[in-house]
Amino acid sequence: MSNINENTKLLFFDIDGTLVNEEKIFPESAKEGIRLAREKGNLIFINTGRVKCNIEPSILSAGFDGLVCGCGSNIVLFEDGRETEILHKTISMERCREIALKCREFGMYSLFEYRDYTCIDKDNITEQADKIIGYFKNNGYRFIDDINDPEFRFDKFAGWYYENSDIEGFKEFISEDFSYIDREGNFFEVEPKGYSKATGIKFILDYFKLPLHNAYVFGDGNNDLEMLRLVPNSIVPKAGSELALEAASFITDDVMDDGIYKAMKHFELI
Repeated sequence: MSNINENTKLLFFDIDGTLVNEEKIFPESAKEGIRLAREKGNLIFINTGRVKCNIEPSILSAGFDGLVCGCGSNIVLFEDGRETEILHKTISMERCREIALKCREFGMYSLFEYRDYTCIDKDNITEQADKIIGYFKNNGYRFIDDINDPEFRFDKFAGWYYENSDIEGFKEFISEDFSYIDREGNFFEVEPKGYSKATGIKFILDYFKLPLHNAYVFGDGNNDLEMLRLVPNSIVPKAGSELALEAASFITDDVMDDGIYKAMKHFELI
């Protein structure tokens, strides 16, 4: 990254719905766009709500200069085969367990995500989590299912609720430490207070001493809104959420229709 200058562009990509489709397919056209953009001297970052341990090797193999993970709570740079962590926002294990217990009380069924592993509360799960839990277990991801485990902790979390869930009580209880994002349907995401995909972008731009207009963001959902609204060059696929489409400066085709590659061509990034 020693060749960074005032003309270097920084590209930030959400994963789910942006780089990959619902079946987790990462099209070759998107990979080719990333390769060509890097060859041109641009820096390419994943910017995701996922924590670092939950990004598949098949995605990372496309080649990235860094990761903004856990809704801006963890930032890692890659250079010359080395990995450097430049930010990791943590919360105490005691507070993590306290929140997990309150999730039971408020009827919020959560998937707790830490940088190095994923946790659930085996006494407070929903059938909607079964597929995800099975995926982690079957693919060798480190997994904790007991909130009394001495290593139970999280950086952020996501989950599901029902009609009788006390959503407002839940929001109030976590408000000192976390911000709540409605992801549509009965799904929610919770990010550390003061941290987001947008703050992750600001952190990296400041780190490299580059202006906001050097950044390009690619996202599709409501948890991308802060970064889409922050950056003038904001790209959203046609299948993006209504609010994401409203925030976009450029609407491209969906990922399986070569939307990422086409957007890169439009902005002359490749």
